[in-house]
Formats: sequence, structure tokens, C-alpha cells
Amino acid sequence: MDKNIILAGKHLRKEFHGNVVLDDVTILCKKGVVLALVGENGAGKSTLMNIISGGLQPDGGEIEFEGKPVKFRNSHHALQMGIAFVHQEFSLFDDLTVGENIMLGSEPRRSCFTDSHALHRQAQKVLNELDYQIDVGRMGGGLTPAEQQITEIAKAWVTRPKVLILDEPTSSLSKVEVDKLFRFIGRVKESGVSVVLITHRMDEIFQVCDETIVLKDGVMTAVEPVGNVTKDDLISKMVGREVSNTFPQRCKSVPKDAYFELRNVSVGKRVQNISLRIPKGCVTGFGGLEGQGQRDLARAIFGIEPFTSGQVLIGGEEKSIRTPGAAMKAGIGFVPDDRKTEGLVLPLSIEENMSVLVLDRIARNGILSRKRVRAEAQKGVDRLRIKLSSLKQPVVDLSGGNQQKVVFSKWVTANPEILILDEPTRGVDVQSKLEIYTLIRELTSKGVCILLFSSDMLELIGMSDVIHVMYEGRISGSINGCEATEEALMSLSSGVSPTVKKEG
Repeated sequence: MDKNIILAGKHLRKEFHGNVVLDDVTILCKKGVVLALVGENGAGKSTLMNIISGGLQPDGGEIEFEGKPVKFRNSHHALQMGIAFVHQEFSLFDDLTVGENIMLGSEPRRSCFTDSHALHRQAQKVLNELDYQIDVGRMGGGLTPAEQQITEIAKAWVTRPKVLILDEPTSSLSKVEVDKLFRFIGRVKESGVSVVLITHRMDEIFQVCDETIVLKDGVMTAVEPVGNVTKDDLISKMVGREVSNTFPQRCKSVPKDAYFELRNVSVGKRVQNISLRIPKGCVTGFGGLEGQGQRDLARAIFGIEPFTSGQVLIGGEEKSIRTPGAAMKAGIGFVPDDRKTEGLVLPLSIEENMSVLVLDRIARNGILSRKRVRAEAQKGVDRLRIKLSSLKQPVVDLSGGNQQKVVFSKWVTANPEILILDEPTRGVDVQSKLEIYTLIRELTSKGVCILLFSSDMLELIGMSDVIHVMYEGRISGSINGCEATEEALMSLSSGVSPTVKKEG
């Protein structure tokens, strides 16, 4: 046995209800090596990680830890052995502080009681190691998605694991925060920790990883050193064919007539005096570093956090949008950045989630037709090729990417005139992103206003007809999508005007 191999899963197999989701998969986690695990949504990545971290038992194959066979009783047993898994979905307690969440299960004690002062001091030390600044006394329920992600990583690092598994850790982080995370990964790698990174962002693989495993439909299609493959190689092995033109063609010219207008709107002190004129039939992007007001603006447009001043006009008519219900009546839809708590009702079936916004349309004389519910849901499933076993399957059983597709398709089914997309491709694989991007362009061709809020600069540049960048709650600049570059967006994100032509 190679002494550099900390954890080995050999010839692993897993079935769910007769459906094979992993078939003869072998994974080797080595000291000081960052391993990229890639594949489409539903390819088996999370199942594989849950098996090697004790969350699931394999139906075949074996696991070895430091050269010896082991059978993890559960994820806590694996954590005690030195395997920490930071899941894509957050699991923090709203009513505990950041420090208490980080130190949960590892609390320092004085006699029979938790030493709160020592607890928060130790939690702060862990955050310092990650180079992130979060007040350890803040409550978990008030954290942004990026702060939740950082807290989850800190929570895993408290145990000083030998194997650290990160499932889409950058999906809610800004570029600056991603850079900090990668520097941290570099440091733990040098200390001999094995890191497994699940990601759909190709650039990250070549930036931070040493080796890569590709899964497709539960089968390994490639195991290669990163230096031996290209981005196109990986994508082809993930989807089974060559994929080009990630972004569909943008609008040839941006319409000048505004359909949706914001006039000097503010959201408390977080968003200040923003005025925008947004036409039909184009993608209007919103970028900037985390916490500059983008999320507040998106949620205010949908009435979750009402504007504290200013006017909203749709089709030239002033609208009072102080609740999501009022926003929906005005023709506004919203794909939120947190699908689990705001986008879906997890215990309900796929068809129930897909039809919840159009019940009045598919009911006859107040009576709901199950046949029409299924037909409406099936349209949504076909539209984005959602992988499922049945329309009656609880949406909680879907992979994260397929859950995101359900949220997206649900809102498209509602036929909004204005559709807000807040991180719409978070945790979504390359092929699914292409399908979503194509659908976005189909919507704009029908005259829908798309408001795209994204932390992914390449997505903003590739999809947006116009990009507005926010800095300290204001629009620091606007760029035509055809002329946008990462450098220009980063300049505006830092409050510096780039030397590019701006939109008038």
C-alpha cells in the first residue's frame, strides 16, 4: 500500500431503488494532493463523497484508511478518524453564534460548563487561519450565503482533518474570497492534508488541483493529472461529447425604450439612490464584490426587502411592490440564491413544486386536475432535462443541480414579464448551465426582462447585454456586455473607473 494514500475507496458500488448510481468507482486521496472530482449533476459525485465520509454505506467495494480496511458507522465516526466533508448545502444553526457553530462538538469546557470566552477565541483563531473576517459573536441566522460557506469550512477545519472534502465551496464566494480559500487550500496541502474539491468551474481545477477524476452516470471516465488534460477534454468526458459555445449569442443591439425603471431607490443604508432604465428582451447583469448591495437590490425588486425610498415603474406605470405577492401580480419572478430555504418545498414532490405558482391556471372551477399538474410539470422537466425517477419523487432526493433546475423551470412556467435570477447556475454542471443559458436567451427573444445577479464574472460577461457593477450600495459603472472584461469589472468592483466605453 502506498504510504502517501490516506483514504482509498476501491471498486465502490451503490444502488438506490434498483438504480445504479455508482459502478466500480475507485478513488485515492493522497497526502498533499488536491483532487478535483467533476461530472454532471446526478453523475454520482455527492454519493461517492458521502460513502467515503461515512454518510452512506456502499453496496459493493471497500474503504481503506491509512492502509487498513475500515467500515465507517456514520459521518461522525469518519470525522473522528479525520475525514471532514463540507457539504454544498449549509447546515448551520440560526440561533447559535458563528463561534458556537464553528466549535459545535469541539467546545472547550470549564468544569461541567462550556467556556464561552475560550470558545469564541478559538473560533476566531480558526477564521484567522482561513484569512476571513466574520464577527464570531454574530448569530448564524443573519449570515449571508458567503459567510455561511466560510463558517462551514471553518467548522470542518476545527477538527484538523487528514482528508478535507469541499463540495462546491466557491459557489457563493466573490473572487477575492475564492483567492483566499485557494491560498488556504495551498497551505493545508503543504501540511500533508488531502483535499477533494467538487467543482463545476473549470478554471478552478487548473488553478488549484493536482489530479482529477471525472464521473459520468456513476462510472469513472477519466483519472488524470491535471497537467495532462485541457478544459475541453474534461467537458467532453463529463458530457460524453464535445461542447463548444458555452454562451449563446447575445442581443445584436440593446433596445433603448425602458420597460422597467428604478428611480432613486434605496434599501436602508445598504442600497443608495439607484436609478436604472431596463428594456425588454435583454439580459441586464449586476456584478460586484460580495456584500456591495446586489443581493439587497434583487430582493427589494421582488418585495422581500421593500425599498425605503424611490419609485418603481413597469411599462411606464408606478408600482408599489412591498411584498412578493405584489411583485408577482406586477409580473415579476424571482429565482433566489438559496434554493433550499426559499426556492423549494423540499418534502413535496417535483410536480407539486413545479406547479405551485400556476395553480389558478391549471385548476378548473376551483378543482385541481392532477392530469394537468403532471402535464405542466412534465413540460418543465423536458425543458431543462431534469434527471428524476418520477414526477412524484420528493424534490429533496434530487441532486443540488437538478433542484436548481426545478426552481428555474418553476418560475419560467409562471410566465413572468421580468425575471430576477440571483446566482441561477450555482452548483450546476457545465451542460446544465448551457441549457439554462439557452433558455434565458429564449426568454429574452420573447421580450422578457432578465435581471442577472451573479458573482461569476465570466457568466456576467458571456450572458449580459449590459452589466451594472455595484460598489458600496451604488452603481459604480455600467459596461456594454460585448466590451466587458474581467479587469474592467474588477476595477468597477473596487470603485475605480476602467478605461472602456460606458453605456449612456
